[in-house]
Amino acid sequence: MSTMFLRGRLQWTLLAITVVSGALAFVFAQRNDSGVEASPVTIVATTSTTTTTVYQPPITYVVQRGDTLFAIAQSFQVDMQALMTLNDISNPDRVEAGDELVMPPATGFVAVAPSTTMLP
Repeated sequence: MSTMFLRGRLQWTLLAITVVSGALAFVFAQRNDSGVEASPVTIVATTSTTTTTVYQPPITYVVQRGDTLFAIAQSFQVDMQALMTLNDISNPDRVEAGDELVMPPATGFVAVAPSTTMLP
């Protein structure tokens, strides 16, 4: 029975030491070396991101005799409607040999001009 008392007493002593040392740490953290109350400090972290844009000229294709707009779209793996819109084609059957078609990029975005990146 005396070992249980010792164990309980040891636990209470350790708890008291922990509470007192925590309170002292808190008090001393509020004061600087001269003993004057420290004013709160605000820390602001800023991050900057840099985006790099690589300009690639659009891919063009010259329509060959016997080509259809559907076959051209399939061979370049692009959407036929996007191909028609980009080249201002209203009738897909009206593509002539020698016409130069601009292919839409694989991402679906049309590059307009090279861009530069500026820091904020």
